[in-house]
Amino acid sequence: MGNVREAARGNCAVFDIGKSFAKLSVVTPGGEILVDRRTATPGLRNTLYDAFDTDALFDWLLTQLKALGDYRIDRIIPVAHGAACALLDENEALVMPVQDYEAVIPAAMVAAYELSRPPFSETLSPRLPKGMNLGAQLFWHSRRDPASFARVRWILPYAQYWTWRLSGALVSEVSTLGCHTDLWSPATNGFSSLARNEGWAERFPAMRGAWETAGTLRPVIARATGLPEGTRVCVGVHDSNSALAALLSGWHNDEPPAMLSTGTWFIAMAPDGRLDNLQADRDCMGAVDVFGRPVPCARFMGGRAYQTITGGATETVDIAMLDTVMRESALALPSFLEAGGPFPHMRGEIRGLRDDTPQARAALGVLYQALLSITCLSMIQSGRALVIEGMAAGNPLLCRLIAALHDGPVVCTASVSAVTLGASALAYRDEVPLPRLRLRQVHPLLAGEFRAYRDLWLQACGTPVAA
Repeated sequence: MGNVREAARGNCAVFDIGKSFAKLSVVTPGGEILVDRRTATPGLRNTLYDAFDTDALFDWLLTQLKALGDYRIDRIIPVAHGAACALLDENEALVMPVQDYEAVIPAAMVAAYELSRPPFSETLSPRLPKGMNLGAQLFWHSRRDPASFARVRWILPYAQYWTWRLSGALVSEVSTLGCHTDLWSPATNGFSSLARNEGWAERFPAMRGAWETAGTLRPVIARATGLPEGTRVCVGVHDSNSALAALLSGWHNDEPPAMLSTGTWFIAMAPDGRLDNLQADRDCMGAVDVFGRPVPCARFMGGRAYQTITGGATETVDIAMLDTVMRESALALPSFLEAGGPFPHMRGEIRGLRDDTPQARAALGVLYQALLSITCLSMIQSGRALVIEGMAAGNPLLCRLIAALHDGPVVCTASVSAVTLGASALAYRDEVPLPRLRLRQVHPLLAGEFRAYRDLWLQACGTPVAA
């Protein structure tokens, strides 16, 4: 604890609200993660739709901030996924619970929304299932309960909702709005025709940079946690764009690398890449970075798919089992979840598994993640250096399988917390030198065997082998 107390500048608390888990981390100005606290993201069963239990999560956050008081926290930055928002009335009270993006929207409303949403050419946002397009959520709520929706004065992106709960500041931020919401036009750097025509654009607060100080801690929260009232609360950022910020801040070569950000979602990103060949019907998009620049992306729900394939088992995979599964031509074919991805019209299927053991299922899950990752990277034409961050960075065999087929050198982050490090780097922007990411070289594994296996898998998917 000595290095914590002696630091001239205070430390940053990063509050990362994911779909499956929420995490609070304390990070030094130099990029050292001192402590992580984590909890399952609490849900709330609403009569109309599944929602997030924001009050329960807020109570957990305050408890953790109080427990971490010795770490000299002087700033907090929220991070969240981009498929949720909070609707506040004139008195800044929630009009309705924050919707879980996996809640099903009625088919009739989905059909009506299809007629209203802007074209992909305007938003670079593909049509996604359920409530994964934030515009679809707003459209549904405005039609199912017009009286309640008329009370909405403020629409807050999810990361900025937590900024407001901590500080009282009402702000918006571009990387959250530019993430498959249907609400943002990257070409004009402004709200989409849908957001303007529906009257939603004027209900979003003013745009601020993710790194800016939105305000300071509410006095009641300062008293409850023991933190100083002057504790800064930053505007906040979209999660995968936070990881991208960490990558770009710590990369010192001329051409930026591609990135594979992994967790519940696996997201392939190619900064400065081409946007003209994105396949909207295969979950490609132009996500907007913290500076408003569109970044070609392709994604699939990799963490959740692995759990589905393995039944939630936590077996260790070794090279021998991977080789056995490939030699026996056992296949896990997409898609196991109704969550978009490169093969949205296929139904997940396992073929040819001779010995259905937990170890074999785990090997199939790793192979599936590697195959879908390579598919996503190829769709955004990312033939350059690749950095793997997040959950997959802690799985050497998965990283090595990806390296076996990726057209360029592959490295992975030494820490699995690039989202956390990127958020803290943003919180200290212009104050301290940006820390370099610690990276490890990844060497290919079973390259010939995996290439042949991928060709077999592509044929089973009905996709040309050259794709």
